[in-house]
Amino acid sequence: MIYLKIGLGLVCLALGANLVFLIHKWMPQIDLKILIGVVILFLLPCITFNTLFPAFYFHFFCLLLIMQLVYFLFHKPVNLLLFLIPLLLTSSILGYGIYNLHHIKPTSYTLFTDKDIEPTKIVFLADLHYPTGMTPLSLTKLVDRLQKEEPDFYALGGDIVDEFTTKKEMESVFAELGKLSQTAPVYYVYGNHDNQHYSLQPVFTKEEIKKELEQNQIQVLQDTVVQTDAITLIGREDAEEKDRKSLEELAGPTEDTYKIVLDHQPIELDNCIQNDIDLQISGHTHRGQIFPLGFLSSLLHVNEHDYGIQQEQGFTQITSSGVNGWGFPLRTEGKSEYVVIHITND
Repeated sequence: MIYLKIGLGLVCLALGANLVFLIHKWMPQIDLKILIGVVILFLLPCITFNTLFPAFYFHFFCLLLIMQLVYFLFHKPVNLLLFLIPLLLTSSILGYGIYNLHHIKPTSYTLFTDKDIEPTKIVFLADLHYPTGMTPLSLTKLVDRLQKEEPDFYALGGDIVDEFTTKKEMESVFAELGKLSQTAPVYYVYGNHDNQHYSLQPVFTKEEIKKELEQNQIQVLQDTVVQTDAITLIGREDAEEKDRKSLEELAGPTEDTYKIVLDHQPIELDNCIQNDIDLQISGHTHRGQIFPLGFLSSLLHVNEHDYGIQQEQGFTQITSSGVNGWGFPLRTEGKSEYVVIHITND
């Protein structure tokens, strides 16, 4: 978190210096001290999280630099269009990002197996980051949609809350999600944000989350194995926890059951293959959320699997872009989704 704040601060400083330079060049009659003061006031909201301001300044800065390059190449003097075009483009991008964040779509996958398993439907939900970009009403509507899916079980893949969530909001989101247990069993694995690791003043603990989950009939899988007649469900502790057990310990010997791993982060995929895991479901990546972060992540291989489905040697990895976003209430890359998985015997 501190590095992100430093990064935003540097963006603000660079944008501020650039604006002062350009405006002074365009309108040299404006007193420089007054101009600097106005620009500082304009930039003050930049480092406020869970708002649109940081995204606005970031996009505006990038587009302004592009426009400057165009003006430089064509030897055009500074004028109003130099500021107006980036401003209009930034507003359009943010408008799309807000729309995209709030339009949650189901993404369906059908998997085939030769194991003896009855047709199984799973609904997977991750990265809600409540209440970023959500209201109690929109949360209720989402839960209603999820109930209508009528799966065999629900899997909550972590980061349902984060460092911006108040204790009251934490309690209310799990109370609402607990309604899913009226339809089917609900399982939960922790994400890296759930326990407020990145907060300077945490307002609830991991144990308080667990208590709230269990009170709402949501079963916490914390390096836990749940066995049914045909499915072995393995819920991993988040990878940032030092006491996380190895997959070898949890998977056990090879069995005829269909083995599913719930792991917030899409990692240790080779390990899954070696331990005869059939399916791992993850979230965490958001598919970037803010362009071009997802593109850069794929280019630099930051994650083992950024988004979607990949299959290798009988193993399937599904990574969701998440139902919401972190930090900033918009999404300019990827889509907001919950995942519906159909497993059938072929």
